[in-house]
Amino acid sequence: MTVRYVYEGVPVVDGMLGTPLSAREAQVLQLVADGNSNAEVGQQLGLSPGTIKSHMARIARKLGTGDRAHLVAVAMRAGTLS
Repeated sequence: MTVRYVYEGVPVVDGMLGTPLSAREAQVLQLVADGNSNAEVGQQLGLSPGTIKSHMARIARKLGTGDRAHLVAVAMRAGTLS
């Protein structure tokens, strides 16, 4: 995996399939890493919990795992999350 920086300087992780996380996906994953539930992330971003669930599903496909803790660990190792 490699880390790229998008327009706003937000690091994104190139996933196992070569598809990078979007800035929004990185933002959602950071909030999850901070210990927030999908409902809490949705509330903070003004999105529905279902939308957050969809973001998490896309992140999981891109990073090759469905486990929330593993998603966070992969992104932290890549330097995407603080």
